[in-house]
Amino acid sequence: MTPRRISISIIVLLIAVPCTAAELEWVRVSDDGKSFTLTTSGRRFVPWGFNYDHEGDGKLIEDYWDDKWPTVESAFREMKGLGANIVRIHLQFGKFMTSPTEPTQHSLKQLAKLIQLAEQTGIYIDLTGLGCYHKQDVPRWYDRLSEQERWKAQAVFWEAVAKTCSDSPAIFCYDLMNEPVVPGGDKKRDDWLGPALGNKHFVQFIALDRNGRNRTDVARNWIHTLVSAIRKHDKRHLITVGLVPWSLDRPGMTSGFVPETIAADLDFIAMHIYPEREKVDEAIEIVKGFSAVGKPVVVEETFVLKCSAEELEEFIDRSREHVTGWIGFYWGSTPDEIRPAKTIPEALTLSWLELFQKKRGQIVELSESFPANGVTAHRGNSGEFPENTMPAFQSGINVGADWIELDILRTKDGQLVVIHDKTTNRVGDKNLVVSESTYKELTTVDVATDFRKRTGKTLDSCPPQQIPLLKDVLQVVIKQDRTRVSIQPKTDCVADAVAMIEELKAEKWVGFNDGNLAYMAEVKQLNSAIPVFWDRGKDTDIKEDIRIATHHGFESLVLHHEGITPEKIRMIKAAGIEVGAWTVNDATTMKRLLDAGVERLYTDHPRLLLSLMAQ
Repeated sequence: MTPRRISISIIVLLIAVPCTAAELEWVRVSDDGKSFTLTTSGRRFVPWGFNYDHEGDGKLIEDYWDDKWPTVESAFREMKGLGANIVRIHLQFGKFMTSPTEPTQHSLKQLAKLIQLAEQTGIYIDLTGLGCYHKQDVPRWYDRLSEQERWKAQAVFWEAVAKTCSDSPAIFCYDLMNEPVVPGGDKKRDDWLGPALGNKHFVQFIALDRNGRNRTDVARNWIHTLVSAIRKHDKRHLITVGLVPWSLDRPGMTSGFVPETIAADLDFIAMHIYPEREKVDEAIEIVKGFSAVGKPVVVEETFVLKCSAEELEEFIDRSREHVTGWIGFYWGSTPDEIRPAKTIPEALTLSWLELFQKKRGQIVELSESFPANGVTAHRGNSGEFPENTMPAFQSGINVGADWIELDILRTKDGQLVVIHDKTTNRVGDKNLVVSESTYKELTTVDVATDFRKRTGKTLDSCPPQQIPLLKDVLQVVIKQDRTRVSIQPKTDCVADAVAMIEELKAEKWVGFNDGNLAYMAEVKQLNSAIPVFWDRGKDTDIKEDIRIATHHGFESLVLHHEGITPEKIRMIKAAGIEVGAWTVNDATTMKRLLDAGVERLYTDHPRLLLSLMAQ
């Protein structure tokens, strides 16, 4: 691990809204061996998160998780709120072992408590063990052990950890050790640790003397020993080891952990890399070397330590062809707590956290199985079918819109139904107030009545339609991987909608849109992974809108099409936010906005818009 010479004053953010997470699914390697899959839903899992290796004062988690547990709880909620789905935790050997054969039971109990916190928060853990970061915490008896005895003690450590963690889906992986190295020379070493960097020892040697052995054989045997120990008690969780970039078998310094020779016992490759200024090409070549092994690759450590945020973003974008996860750093302060940055370390940290928030939608929330054509079918394909009805939604999917949009209200008996107006008068053959009617009463309304009158269609060509339940629409949408649904709450029902989404495990398929800031902010508070399209008017203060959208992590600003200008488009895009327009139904305006660079159009006529885009 690279040194963290960053000192940031800690202001712990106590989140008033409790974080309840949907039950975590187990993670496995995908069938093609290139990425990760959630076992129940079959959805792709892309690790995107933080090393939580210390708080701002440099203390490791075992130094304060007894006396300051609320600090740990707050940090997990903060990281989740920033969009992380994984946290890398580092465990020191000396804190978990009383003797070569006796684990420290209190530390194992605290680890179990941490796992429970991860489950409650809805975040996975990359559990890295055998740390000796603080030399003062390394037991003297541990340093006096022979190589064979040391490996046995390390195996006992991992057996104890595996027993503690084996039943929890919150464990993404076990990382055997942070940056292990096999000595390369013939001279025997007298210290198991590499040089101190920032008062911490990030590199460890797994042997002091090669004794004529091949370095990669030593590395492979060590890995096999520890993996075998874990598999005695846990045959399910993934296993890896954190590798320095100079692990590749290339001229110059090497670690002995050559990826292609040690990969057999590992489920994926974890690499640590900090791109250097004006050397992104070089960093990508290193990534390619690790990915050549043919197993999933996770960048387990990266940061703006040696490059700008713009260069790190370029690295992330270009590495996506070879990498299936990225983990940076979080040291206990949110972007809002750092702003305005007063020191260079604070400025670096802030630039990373802002980049993390900016990229999360592209990396995690937008599954590769979905198209991204920027077409939102407003209330379904409502130009060809009655708005907010099942035929309109199915048609929106069929014509190829990447999103359909709908409105929801709550009935007298607590059902979430799909309708725009507070009454059925405009669209139906009866005038019922939605909030004062039961769902059974509302099903007696033919909500295709107005559409039939406006279009001159007959009952045969446009049969009667009932108001759908939100649950019914979601159950249709989650059966396909072509189109997602954006939900517009027309009343205070966001919490109920999010609970339903999580119960159906439909997070991958949904977003929310509306102009009500409180509703949209609530979406992000309840589940930060759900995209938000914030609707704005034509005369809105775009600078203030961008500030608010950035603060809450909204993915898109959708303006009334009459208020779109080239300058607004430029400003929104510069902030890393998608720019959209509502609601556009004529070909001339569609073409003008597309040519101007608008990225998303809400329309009643998705077929027309798609045909223009095809031209």
